[in-house]
Amino acid sequence: MATRVADRRSVLILSGDPLSAALLGAASELAAYAPVYPAPGESARDALIRLRPSVVLIDCDDDAACTEEFLGPVIMTGARLVVFSSARSRRKATPLAERFKLRHLELPADPAALARALDE
Repeated sequence: MATRVADRRSVLILSGDPLSAALLGAASELAAYAPVYPAPGESARDALIRLRPSVVLIDCDDDAACTEEFLGPVIMTGARLVVFSSARSRRKATPLAERFKLRHLELPADPAALARALDE
């Protein structure tokens, strides 16, 4: 698989829910970002290394991506991090966001709120 050149306006969307990922991708495009996704079967870490996005948007319903072990490598790449959650995963997302000083969106969020989170 080819390595992508880092794009200052790309957002890696990590979600175990394909519909959520697609909707967030569409909202990201409205905010002038290019959504990118892991390849089928690719780990979040491998996708991060391959794609080198400017922003990583992590679904805290996804136990594989929303971990302290993954957040550290994301921060080391210089990418901005935004975590999002449903009401169901809020208990997990809020402490992580506070500990790492991350933006946290609770879905459903309006497109303007997503655009602000990606830009800040």
